[in-house]
Order: sequence, then C-alpha cells, then structure tokens
Amino acid sequence: MSPQAGFILQDQIVPRLQSAIPKVVHCVNSEDHRELIQDSIAMAAKMMHNLESTKKKVTQGTIAYYTIQHQKAGRRSTGSSYADVMGSGTQLKARTRLNSLIINQPAHHPHFHSP
Repeated sequence: MSPQAGFILQDQIVPRLQSAIPKVVHCVNSEDHRELIQDSIAMAAKMMHNLESTKKKVTQGTIAYYTIQHQKAGRRSTGSSYADVMGSGTQLKARTRLNSLIINQPAHHPHFHSP
C-alpha cells in the first residue's frame, strides 16, 4: 500500500469505521467493538491494497461501506466459514447453537476430586 493510501486510510476511512461499527455491527462471543474496529481497519487496508494493485479507483466511503457490510455479515479479516460452529458468521445467522459439554457433577464423584 502506498503512503498516500495509508494517509487516506488513517484520515478518511478509520474515523468512519470507528463511528459506525459500534452502532451497527453485533459482537459475537468474546468480541468487542474495539476488536471489530481493528479487524475492519485490516480489511479496509487489504481492500485498498488490492484496488491499488489493479489500478481501480473508488471513494473512501465505498471502502468504509463495504468493510462495514462484511463485518455485519460476520466476515473477519482472518477469514470466515459457515462450517465452523464457533465462526461469527455461523452464529450471527443462528445456524448453530453452541452448548457446553460441562455438566454439573455431583460433589463426591470418584473421578473429580475437589482440592
């Protein structure tokens, strides 16, 4: 990514992401909005890099908009899979339900010793 694109990312796109993501993107499991903002900055930087390499021109608003849409759909910069039960996209679409395998054990079970 060129230095000019880095300044555009920092000055134009990041403020838009910081103001919009806490309002419109739902957190999944242990995610928080600060983490989603960091993730969206990485996604926007990758988008800008890909656009620069293909010499396409888009506005900063377009990059921010599509980054937010990806976040709302559960896509993350590290990838997204609807086959992964713990994936954010799968849980946002309510296609799975995550249950704990820990069952309340009796106090004096022979395999579980209390300290």
